[in-house]
Amino acid sequence: MNRLVLIGNGFDLAHGLNTRYEHFIVWYWEQKINEFVHKLTDTLQDKLCTFKLLDGSSWSSYVMSILRSHYPRPTNIEVIQYIFADKQRCKITPCPFFANILQSIVTKNWVDIENEYYSLLRQRTSPIRPSTEQDIKDLNINLNTLQSYLINYLRKEEEKGIEIKEGIKGKIYRPIMKDEIAVTNQRFSGNRLGDSAPSSIMLLNFNYTKTPELYLTDSSKVRINYIHGNLNNPQSIIFGYGDELDDDYKKIQNLNENECLRHIKSIKYLEADNYRKMLEFVESSPFQIVIMGHSCGNSDRTLLNTLFEHKNCVSIKPYYYKDKETGKDNYLELVQNISRNFKDMKLMRDRVVNKTFTEPLTLY
Repeated sequence: MNRLVLIGNGFDLAHGLNTRYEHFIVWYWEQKINEFVHKLTDTLQDKLCTFKLLDGSSWSSYVMSILRSHYPRPTNIEVIQYIFADKQRCKITPCPFFANILQSIVTKNWVDIENEYYSLLRQRTSPIRPSTEQDIKDLNINLNTLQSYLINYLRKEEEKGIEIKEGIKGKIYRPIMKDEIAVTNQRFSGNRLGDSAPSSIMLLNFNYTKTPELYLTDSSKVRINYIHGNLNNPQSIIFGYGDELDDDYKKIQNLNENECLRHIKSIKYLEADNYRKMLEFVESSPFQIVIMGHSCGNSDRTLLNTLFEHKNCVSIKPYYYKDKETGKDNYLELVQNISRNFKDMKLMRDRVVNKTFTEPLTLY
């Protein structure tokens, strides 16, 4: 029996990398301040946001005046806060996509950029609010710009020194126990279940970082599949949305406008053979799915449905997050997300390992 490990952003966070989208947006603002210091005109813009000084002064002189007038010297984020507050002199105009991202951070204290992209794509393809082809192209340009910034940010994060977590290593290699196997799949267990480790392991990495490479301690048994590409090859990066089960997806598909499908993951998968390798792995033998740091949200729903309801899947074991301060965990939220990737709820209740037989991914 094999094991397929779904590796999401929580895996990188568990290794000390600041890879939340909120971390990335903070870094974006810090980069803008670094640009302002050298900008001798009153306007600075990219495909995400336009910054305009209304009194005609230069951004360089304006930022330097903020730095000189405050003690101790403010951080870049504090300078951004001063700029946002100075509405008489500063006009900041984010594009609709970036505005939605910022609003989500303000109201919810978190953001899923891929969900925000798809939400706006649905709006712009709705017959109630018809948009032009250029509107869709602009949205895709916005996403491409943000992706470029994200790649640069993650490359800097990846330069941090990270160490193997023995607890995580143990979870990757540990035996598959009988209590973890779906009742309808007990025939796969055999007499040796629990006496030996999985025959073969695939680390299905939804991140772009190389963190999973720490755990290639037995290269003959374990392989990594960078299903969404990796930072060493920016052209391989898949960044977008993947929910063909959504009611609006068919409507978007039927518009016969290719620009609408440019960042749909299930189509982008065809540009490489990673998806095919994943299918070959799950078709080869019964397998257990282990979830490490993946939220199982709708942005990967098409792929997750393929795996979760696959005939060879005998178990879905979610390792959850537990807060050090409050002691609260997200097991129930994670299972709720997992359930949305099933069409057959009876099958879901049988395959998902209950909380009694799982545990947090890391102990703080």
